[in-house]
Order: sequence, then C-alpha cells, then structure tokens
Amino acid sequence: MTTATPPPIWTKTVDRPLRSFGQSAGVWLFARLMGVPVPWCAVRQTDPEALLAYEHQRLLALAAAGEAVPPVLAFDGRSLTTGDVGTTLERLLHRLPEDERLPLMCAAGADLAGFHARGHWHGGAQARNLTWDGTRFARIDFEEPLHPAMPLPTVQLYDALQLVMSLARFLEPFGPQAVRTVLSAYQRAREAAAAGAGQTPPDLPGFIRHLLPRLRAVQRVAESLPRLRRAREVVRLCTVLDGMAAFAAADGLTSSPSRC
Repeated sequence: MTTATPPPIWTKTVDRPLRSFGQSAGVWLFARLMGVPVPWCAVRQTDPEALLAYEHQRLLALAAAGEAVPPVLAFDGRSLTTGDVGTTLERLLHRLPEDERLPLMCAAGADLAGFHARGHWHGGAQARNLTWDGTRFARIDFEEPLHPAMPLPTVQLYDALQLVMSLARFLEPFGPQAVRTVLSAYQRAREAAAAGAGQTPPDLPGFIRHLLPRLRAVQRVAESLPRLRRAREVVRLCTVLDGMAAFAAADGLTSSPSRC
C-alpha cells in the first residue's frame, strides 16, 4: 500500500537574519538615486517579531479578499507556518524549454495587473516570490511594509518593474522586444480591468520614462568598467532597459504581433 506524501509546509521564524544597517542603507540609497521614494522605515529591519506579525496580517487579509497566498497554519508571534502554493516562477522558467517561457512570463505580468486592479500590492513581486501550480499564480513573502508609507499607485508600479527586472535572465535571449511584450501584457490587462471598474490605472509608461535616464546612467558606469562590460548581468540590464525604452516610447502600446 502506497502512503500519500503530505504536502510541504514552510516555517519562518524571528531567528532569521535581518538586513544590516549597511544593507538597508544601500537599498534605500539606490532606490532614491533611481527616483523611487522608498521610505527608510520600509527598508530598515530592526524588529523581527514586528516583521513576522506584519506578514501574518497581510496573509490573512489577502486570503480573506480571495487572493492566492499561502494558507496560515500556525502563528505564535515567533514563528509563522504556512502551506505550500506551488513551484516558484523562477524555478519553473529554469525547467521549461525556451520557447515556452515567454507566454508564461506574459501571463505572470497580466496576473500581477489583475492583482493590482483589485486594489492590492505585493512589495516583493520578483519571480522568486511568485508561484504557479499549473492552474493559477500565487504570491509569497509579504514582509516589506512599503504601503502606506508610499502611495499605492507608486508601490504597484514598483511591483511591475520588480517583476520585469527579476525576469531579465529569461528575457535576454529573446531581446528587447520580449521585455516590451511582457510590459505590454501587464499594461493591457491593467487598462482592461481599470476600464471595467471606471478607474484610471497608474501611468507605467510615464514612470518608466522618469526612471530611464537614471538607469541608463547605471548602465553607462557598468559598461565603462572593462571587467563588467561583457558581464551577463550588464548584458541583461541593457536588454531590459532597451525593452523598457521601446515600451515607454510607444506609450505602452504594442504595434507589432505579440508572442504571448
């Protein structure tokens, strides 16, 4: 007789390492240089119990709103145990054949747009914090207290860029057009949801135009250093920025056929 394997559970405790002062300062300074007004209180981590309690409350609130997040199994103030919600998008993309990756990345972008349209924000929207179980996307890791310290539209735009930047290694082989395509998938879904609700979505093309000169400055500095000029990370950054520029120049619209 075969015994079914129990589903995995995950436990986060207050004993895990927090950002050091130097790490917090680096995150804060880089965000400010890029023109994203991340508040110091949102990046400085000093109270692990407060962070865990904050994540617990966000999970409960999002679950009550019908969003796909890990179910809370136990919380005692010092540890948070949650259920499993599937494999992370990052791991899945590593396993998938290259020709199947772009549609899934577009789907992730559109799903994030729906999440935003329902009035939510993630705060850690990288591919490592998004899961896919073959049926739906779910989100994990909610300990970044960005809102209400930052306005909701700004945090949502930051989410969209976090997702795209985290997909750089998978987008780079397809070139800048793939970056534009994923951003357009997000934008189309966001605009459709906003129109249905009589809302005006945040201006993603304008936000990108605001950030691009600063991001290009980072690119130029990296390219000026011989040992970094051809590094994979710099090549990926160039691809993403070129795709972001094309998206922003077209005001978020895609005139060429989409591969999604």
